[in-house]
Amino acid sequence: MGTRQHAVTPREDFPRLYSAAQVAALVDSLGHRAEFPYELTYLGDGSEMWREGEEQSDPAAAPRLGELDTIITRHAGQLLALAPASTAVEIVDLGPGTTRPIRGLIRHLLDADRLAGYRAMDISAELLELARRNLRADFPGHAEGFELGQGDFTGPDLARVLTAGRISGHGGTDPVRFVVLAGATVYNFADPAEVLRHVRSAMSDRDVLLLTLRIDTGVDRPPFMDEVSVGGPYKPQQLAGLDLIGVDRSWYVTETGFDRERSEVFVRARFLEPVAVTFDVGPDRRTVSFEPGDTVLVWRYLYQDSAAVADQLTRCGLRVRLFEHGQDKQIVLVAAAPER
Repeated sequence: MGTRQHAVTPREDFPRLYSAAQVAALVDSLGHRAEFPYELTYLGDGSEMWREGEEQSDPAAAPRLGELDTIITRHAGQLLALAPASTAVEIVDLGPGTTRPIRGLIRHLLDADRLAGYRAMDISAELLELARRNLRADFPGHAEGFELGQGDFTGPDLARVLTAGRISGHGGTDPVRFVVLAGATVYNFADPAEVLRHVRSAMSDRDVLLLTLRIDTGVDRPPFMDEVSVGGPYKPQQLAGLDLIGVDRSWYVTETGFDRERSEVFVRARFLEPVAVTFDVGPDRRTVSFEPGDTVLVWRYLYQDSAAVADQLTRCGLRVRLFEHGQDKQIVLVAAAPER
């Protein structure tokens, strides 16, 4: 006799966190690609895990900053050199998260009297509130003028921050605009090139795209790149999506590995027991079922070397103007401008 199927529905707070369109997209992704889109884990419990990482049990202790948090600050002077001398700079932060990676650049621009404005867009209202609070704490005299809006920058919402009227800079000159995708955000998507092309299509010739990424240097590769590792490593927020839709963690095991064909590191759940999740999608109900042995991808990361990163940007209509490694050589800052 087989194991009885677990029939579940999402948690009570699910309808509050996700719009009808997001629920439909999620069901399609689970049903057709066997993937929980990682960007949707920034809502609900996922955002709380980010908040816990920012807040310390000891209020006097500063958050531990990694290379992805500091590399933009370390190269702020070189970034400013990409703009004409004395020209003001406006920052558009796509997926700001905790804002740790960008705060040093904001400070640098303020100290140089060259900050024309700061705008941010994130899918998560909870993370936007965390970002707003952090900015107010660091820039109490300026943060009220910063603009933070909820939206999906991979779709038409991007127009709200990238086609908005510019703020005149020094001498009435239009500012240069730094469009920021920090923390390797873009490489978590199923099709990073599509996201890059979308952002490029909304950029002007005066904009500069800033990316911070972890790249493959060919050395110090973790063991799971050669053989799938069962049970981790993974971050708790990578399982937050399955928690939210009612899938108990005892019903699957996690697997972490490397897909050589796609050059992607992945975390997936492999089911040990049959599970059926039923969703309300508008007036309809749709069920997604999983049998033992089925997998659901919960996190992906495009893991390329520096040449492949530069080639991808070129194919997306962007020209690399700065490529800097951090102290950890796997962490890089890339600045790219639209090809004219």
